[in-house]
Amino acid sequence: MGRKLGTVALFLGAFLVALAALSKFYMYDRLAVVPLNQDTTSISQTAPGADAEYLDVAAGLKIANGPLKNVKVVRGDIEASKQASDDLDKDIAVWNIYDATDTTDFDFSSGETALSATDDTVAFDRNTGEAVAWKGTQSTGDGETIEPGDFEGLYFKFPFDSKKKTYQYWDGTLRKATPATYIGEGKIKGLKVYKYRQTIEPIKTGTIDVPGDLVGSDEDTVTADRIYSSVTNYNVEPVTGVVIKGETAQDSFLELDGERVLTTTKATLGYTDANIAQTVDDYKGKAKLLTLIKTWIPIGGLVLGLLLIGAGLLTRRGGSGGSQGHRKDVKDDPALAGSR
Repeated sequence: MGRKLGTVALFLGAFLVALAALSKFYMYDRLAVVPLNQDTTSISQTAPGADAEYLDVAAGLKIANGPLKNVKVVRGDIEASKQASDDLDKDIAVWNIYDATDTTDFDFSSGETALSATDDTVAFDRNTGEAVAWKGTQSTGDGETIEPGDFEGLYFKFPFDSKKKTYQYWDGTLRKATPATYIGEGKIKGLKVYKYRQTIEPIKTGTIDVPGDLVGSDEDTVTADRIYSSVTNYNVEPVTGVVIKGETAQDSFLELDGERVLTTTKATLGYTDANIAQTVDDYKGKAKLLTLIKTWIPIGGLVLGLLLIGAGLLTRRGGSGGSQGHRKDVKDDPALAGSR
């Protein structure tokens, strides 16, 4: 009986050790990737009572005040993802994103032109989130299309198993990646998050011709410098790298001879409570599953497996030695020998 139990323990222990290795080096790598068929909509807006100030170009270059809303619609392109993966010999996802900002009563699905909007097709590594160069990418905004797109750094999310360090994150206005610095931990609706901050100091992004009276000049038309600055806070679930809560404070303005003359955008937009709650619900379970597969199953399986293997070997050895000793005693005992 002891030998049988020992054999069972050996097989079960070997299975658990194999499962630990499989979870660590195979299953996690297969699960820690973004989906190809992504289809999400995220909404940000100004806080109640905290109106934005912006230059309404469509209304004839007039300064407006009021709440603003941002909508990001992200959809994965499965066929493009497969093609990019074949072309680059990497596991690549290709996602399309429509990113638009307008007043809260604007119909973003109407096809009308929003106050600001971009339409990007981005190829990126399915695990790290890093944008990659590929011929099928493009970026359209302000009436201009860049093809292929010149994306770099992180675009949609942070890497799986995010670290407490600085990452390069894409900024669509500057059209380059800038540092998003780790600033601490926190919790959102019971979910642990890492906090990162991307700060862009005032920088010239181009020029614009505007009526002189708009900027206090006696000239009919003047050429002003366009200045952009922003601070974006990312609250990231570190296991999946998903941004649970994002908030951007933008301050953009026009300058003449180095002097600020007109605000073009001054607003703080953050994820809505409903958006945050939905994201937490979507990714809390996924984070637990990935943690289980990457950490608890490998550690627990390895420890328990080795213990079972050790117990199995001892049980088999002990069972074998006990049987031989019993036969020896029977043979050497005169009383028992005589009773036969």
